[in-house]
Amino acid sequence: MKIVQLISGIGVNGAVIQCLRLAEGLAKRGHDVTLVARNNSWIQSQLPGTNVKFRSSDLQRWPFNDLREMARWVAQERVDIVHTHNTSGQIFGAMLKMFTKIPVVATAHHTKLHAYWMLKDFVIANSDHTRGIEIGWNRVRPRNIETVRALIDHAPIPENSQQLRDRWRQEHGFQKDDKLIGIVGDVCPRKNHLLLLKAMPQILRRVPNAKVAVIGNRCYWYMQRLRAGIEQLGLENEFRFIDFQYDIPNMMRAIDLLVACPTQEAFGLTPPEAMAAFKPVVATRVGGLIESVVDGETGYLVPSNNAAALSSAVAKVFENDDLAEQMGVAGRARFLEMFDNYSNVIRHEDIYTDVARRVLRRDVAKPVSLPTRKSNSLPTAGVPPMVYHR
Repeated sequence: MKIVQLISGIGVNGAVIQCLRLAEGLAKRGHDVTLVARNNSWIQSQLPGTNVKFRSSDLQRWPFNDLREMARWVAQERVDIVHTHNTSGQIFGAMLKMFTKIPVVATAHHTKLHAYWMLKDFVIANSDHTRGIEIGWNRVRPRNIETVRALIDHAPIPENSQQLRDRWRQEHGFQKDDKLIGIVGDVCPRKNHLLLLKAMPQILRRVPNAKVAVIGNRCYWYMQRLRAGIEQLGLENEFRFIDFQYDIPNMMRAIDLLVACPTQEAFGLTPPEAMAAFKPVVATRVGGLIESVVDGETGYLVPSNNAAALSSAVAKVFENDDLAEQMGVAGRARFLEMFDNYSNVIRHEDIYTDVARRVLRRDVAKPVSLPTRKSNSLPTAGVPPMVYHR
């Protein structure tokens, strides 16, 4: 099957990582996969050493030069399916249908209101929550949308994980016996780091050695607010700001608990990443977070914007090591149950085949080389597996 993965993001975020992993997984299955993205984008730099081809495009929608050029290339290459990601890429893909009959599949990585969703031949939602929004708000027909879980790293726990944990902590200024909270993702208003800041004084009254690792890219003005709040509360020693991390599994093994407290979240990749590392999760009861975190079993779900409830849940986990361990084990089991990368890629193949058959009225080629056994391990373009958030 000739497949185009089209994405507009220049940097790295959750949609970009999912597009990369899917492209690699499909190529590993024997498909002819081309990634279309902007030149010098982050995702382009990850492709050397893979079987994924690259085609650069500015993805400009006006004038129509890029659209016409892409339509000519798609027809020349006899592409079977175009799969779009990120807002600009989604719009470009929808407009591409004006110049070619190529079927377009889109992944909904967020829950924003956009008219272009109903123009897609098929929509893949990253959660049941997102699927409901696309049907209710964006008027996608129920038969044209399906939830397919994200591809998440299944890296085994290394034998020297304790040494790696201690090394990571030392490199970032934490002690071995610190009770370390991780909050991972872009430091921006939607991720609501200020809620954790408000909860910290109460957490520290019950757990004096609690610390926070704030990990991710930063929105400048929001960072200013967060730093000002930290200084006002005198918590400079409790918070560390850490840049974007490539090795998400190693980082998750270094923390003791993940906090995910956004005001809204289409799905949320960091909770299952923490669960994969046997870590409990405290999350706000919003969006897709309720689909991965089982309240009282793999962690706790708390009301949105409720600092008292957040502090109580975090302290409850930290005060009971047996409880934390039980939640970590339950989280790992739920992660393995929910996220099967092999089945995920196969399901994308099936969707592509069905859509191409319906739109193009022809069958498409099957993979020429298949793995001999089921495996959740997918190639990662020469860098440690990771997931980040928009």
